[in-house]
Amino acid sequence: MDNIGVLLPTSMQKAIFSEASRKELESVANVRWNETDEQLTEEQACTFLRDCQVAVGSWRTPKPSKAILESCPSLQLWEHAAGSVKAFFTDDLLGSGLMIASCAPAIGKTVAEMALGEMIVGLRRIIPNSQSNRTERRAPLPNKLYLAASTIGVVGASQVGRYFLQLVRPFGPRVLVYDPFLTPEAAAELGATKVDSLLELCGQCDAITMHTPMTESTRHMMGAAEFQAMKDDAVFINSSRGACIDEKALIAELEKGRLFAFLDVSDPEPAEMNNPIRTLPNVIYTSHLAGGPSYYIGNQVVEDIRSYKSGQKPKMVVTWDMLDRLA
Repeated sequence: MDNIGVLLPTSMQKAIFSEASRKELESVANVRWNETDEQLTEEQACTFLRDCQVAVGSWRTPKPSKAILESCPSLQLWEHAAGSVKAFFTDDLLGSGLMIASCAPAIGKTVAEMALGEMIVGLRRIIPNSQSNRTERRAPLPNKLYLAASTIGVVGASQVGRYFLQLVRPFGPRVLVYDPFLTPEAAAELGATKVDSLLELCGQCDAITMHTPMTESTRHMMGAAEFQAMKDDAVFINSSRGACIDEKALIAELEKGRLFAFLDVSDPEPAEMNNPIRTLPNVIYTSHLAGGPSYYIGNQVVEDIRSYKSGQKPKMVVTWDMLDRLA
């Protein structure tokens, strides 16, 4: 059986692996668990992984460095029980033949869940109604909407964007999607209509959710023109990266009271204490809650390692040519 070294501290193991997924992983390989609640150093990882074919890392664990690769010649797969693996792709990795797999698809599920919940809350005007009810009983706001009566926009058919489209589809809204890499046919299969103009999407939608990676081409892709094009009372959700939007342009529209925003990210992050997104009544600013550890990740780790052992590829193998379009 293959040897697997799980670098995660014990508290992170508990957050990512359910008892069932832990036992399942142990049934398919010899698993060496980090038995401490400490992050291993690079030197410790060299020893820990020495005879392993698979390494399982996550947030803040050592990455596949030259020292680790030279000390652990048996390594064939590095399973990242987290999202972005861009930092792995250095000269150290060149020519190593090591397969890099990311659990970004699993994280996409938790992010999509939160975005759907925020969209429902935002369209129903639950928060402003609750705020007004603090002083007297108020009737529901006349501009409240439910999903089936709404046009919603998805910016980015990424892993998260696609999960969101799956979740929202049963509710029956009209869905527009903006993604230059998506074909109209692929959008239709996802239950959406592709639009070629972000301005067009902004002008038609009652709610918009951002699911783009942060690259040079997506920096400030939602700017003044896009936010000004949004309908009055529209809901804006950003759980991708803060730099994907022009935050000052969004704040200008929020200060007019025209929009309601759910921001799980900011630029910089965390936001400065004097940033208006912390105090405006029509903003819910959260601390990057959408992603993070979950049992979805542990389940994908097991699925990926099963695939690897059967000669198939894990769910999301990342290669050099993919880096320009990944977070």
